[in-house]
This record gives sequence, structure tokens and C-alpha cells, in this order.
Amino acid sequence: MMLGLGLSITQQRGAAAPFTGTPAMAALTDLSGLVIDFDASDAATITQAAGLVSQWNNKGSYGGNAVSTGSNRPTTGTRTMGTLNTLDFNSSNHLDMSAEVLPITAAANCQFLVWDNDLNATAAFLHLGQNTLAGSVRAGLQVDVGNVDNRIYQYAGASAITDPNAPESDGPAITCLRAEPTVGASAAVAYNYVNGITRAGANGAPTYGAMGVWRIAGDPDNTSARWNGAISQIVAYNRNMTVDEQALVEGYLAWKWGLTANLSASNEWKTKDPRATAKTNNIVVWGNSFTQNAWIPGQEWTTLLQTNSGRKVSNQGVGGETSDQICARSVIDKKFYDRIRIIEVGTNGGSTLAKIAEMLAYQTPSKFIIFGTFRSVNEEVGQPSYDAKVALDASIQAAYPDNYMSPMELAVELQAPGQVYANSTFYAKRVIQDALRADTIHWTAPLIAYIDQWVRDFITAKGW
Repeated sequence: MMLGLGLSITQQRGAAAPFTGTPAMAALTDLSGLVIDFDASDAATITQAAGLVSQWNNKGSYGGNAVSTGSNRPTTGTRTMGTLNTLDFNSSNHLDMSAEVLPITAAANCQFLVWDNDLNATAAFLHLGQNTLAGSVRAGLQVDVGNVDNRIYQYAGASAITDPNAPESDGPAITCLRAEPTVGASAAVAYNYVNGITRAGANGAPTYGAMGVWRIAGDPDNTSARWNGAISQIVAYNRNMTVDEQALVEGYLAWKWGLTANLSASNEWKTKDPRATAKTNNIVVWGNSFTQNAWIPGQEWTTLLQTNSGRKVSNQGVGGETSDQICARSVIDKKFYDRIRIIEVGTNGGSTLAKIAEMLAYQTPSKFIIFGTFRSVNEEVGQPSYDAKVALDASIQAAYPDNYMSPMELAVELQAPGQVYANSTFYAKRVIQDALRADTIHWTAPLIAYIDQWVRDFITAKGW
């Protein structure tokens, strides 16, 4: 019987060998769309006299610069972050952006800032952009708004994306504004991240539109609430970024600027330098109850897979959904589409083959696995529902022969003579024995754990 990729029945084992390859990120340009990169550690981008900065050049593809004159000039060469030079602002300094960089807020984008704040409970703008002087806000970051400590507000349009519970406002910090596009029925959303985390409520609807003015370290309308502290790097990509791409940039910046201790423990790059570590392909699973595993909380096969593989695994399972419903959710995904994609559909009916094709056509993955269907104890050999599901599985395997895997058939084979769960009656029926089921269809935790092993075997065989 074909189980998918020639997988055999084996006992569970430890984590797979570590992935090897080229550095995950040798430079910010390794990801497409880098249009803004003001880097204070790059002396070649800074024009200064006696340490006073009159121009800071953008290394991103937009080109352009930020300029200042007279007493408004920040200083360089007097302060470091980690081991690198940073620009120092003293509440009397600012830089004004040139026209080249102003289109960044016209559509979905992702902005990263590396900074330190020398004040406490004092409102200050790290940057602020508007469509015109005294006009509508398009971008910005303000700390300690209203002179209240522990506030970090970012702007993706006129509405603030607020985090009023941010002790990181004292710095040093890496902040990110990830402004997503509208995709189908999924409206655009902007998220305020601080050191790799976004707290509950720190999101909102962005307003996209190009800027007419943009000031670093202040408000373009006046000279109040200017920045007092360091600004080390300002980075922006002019596209939606997945959560893995965002984490990679945050990790890169944290290692560059000596801020790994500040980075959230949830960031996979907190303890490994992406400039000297190979990228791991993380995983997203779209499915129904056999993905969700709601009946065994904490023992989901996806949780085991994350632990045993060392990869981030996003469980996008919703019990009871048809192929059509699962597909509808997956084709508006803006966060995980660059991961290994596992698709578990068909058990609850729907236009399965057509929906699998649709799910693979959206942000087409280079690495994916298609599961076969699961059968209840009532769908044994000889029943019409058995024949229907076996025929459906055969058509899925025929369509995706190199990416097909059947946990159901692999589990049945564990009941074969001499195997760990040998049971000749249920093996002949091609369904799961009573002792390994939590109800008529769902498996107990010991059996469900094998899916983790089989997926790891599959990924290892593929070299992913």
C-alpha cells in the first residue's frame, strides 16, 4: 500500500539533525523590498563637521537622504550601541527626509527602528511623517505619550497603534511596525511590535498614502517633543512581510547592535546569529480537527513537531471544517505563506481536489505536504464511505505523488501483525482500534504523536 514518499513504520525517535546551509541573513538586502536603510554604523553614509551631522544617506533602493543645519544637527562619533557608532540627539536636534523616501507609506510596508531613550516619562517623537505640514499623520513613533511612562505609540495613518504597557519605552529597543495589505476578505491591519512582541490591542487599521514631510527625531510642524537619545538604524521594506521575515530582520538587528538580551524569547534568532546560522524552514498546518487536536490540549502533534524539529509550527486547524472552509482561511493568510505548508483537508467533505489546487496557487509554496483523509470506526472496508475516501485519497496522491502522505494508512499499518499496536481485526477493517481512539474518529495522544514523527521523516527525506 502506498503511504506517501515510501515511508515505513518506525518507532518514535529524537529530533532531526540540524539544518545546514548558507547564513539566514548575511545582509538586510537578502530580503526583497529594502527601500530604506539609514545606518549610523556606516560612516560613509554620514556627512559631518566636528561631529555635527548635516546629512545622513539612505542605503536602501529609494536613495535620498535626511538633512539638518545649524543647532538642529545631531552628533556622531560620541556614542555607541553595542560596539557600533550611533547618532546622538539631545532634544534640540532633528533631520528632515528628502522626497525619495516619502512613498514608503503609500501601501503595505514594514518599518524597523533601533533606538535608545535617555529620558523617562517624557513624550518624544523618534520620527513623524505627514501628508503635508499640519496635515494628516502617515508614519511615526512616539514614546511616553502625554508624559506617561511605558507608552510606545506607532502610527500607520492618523490613528495611533498604541501600546500603553511598554516598559521598553526607556530603551534600548528594536521596534517594528508591520502594516499588512488587504487580501480578499481580510482587511489591512498594522501591528506595533517592541523587541519582537506585540501586546493585546497593539494593532489597528492603517491608512495608506504617501508622505509630503517626514522628520527624524521630531515633529515636522514644530520643534517640541524632539528625541533625546540614540537613533542607530531606520529600516523599511515596501511590502508585506511574513512573521518569519520580520523575526529574521529583528534578529539580525539585535545581533548587530548588541541587543539580543532585549529580544523576545519567542524570536527564534535570540540565541543564534542569523549572520552565521543557516535558515530553518518553519511550518504552517492548515486543516480541521486532526490538525487542531482540541481533545488533547498540550499534546497536539503540531506542538510535538515544534519541540522535536526545532522549527516554528503554526497550527491553523479548526475542527469540523470542510475543504472549502479551510481553503477560504488559507488564501487570505498574510503571516505564514513562506513556510513549509501542510494541508489536511477532505475528511469532512467539500471540493477537495479543487481546493487543494487553490491553496497551492496562493503564494505558491516550494515545499508542501498533502495529507490523505481520516476515517472513523464506521468507515471500514466494505462501507461506501470507505470506498469514497480511499478513492479521494488515490486522486490526491495521483495529483501530488511527490508530496502526498497518509497518516491514516500509516496508523493502520501500526496494527499489522508484529507491529506496536498489532490488532488483526481492525487491521483488516482498515480503521483504528477502540483503545487508540478518543471517540469514533479522533486518535488518542500516543497514536497522534506518530504524526509528528512521520512528518519529520518526510521533511528529512525531502532535505527541507
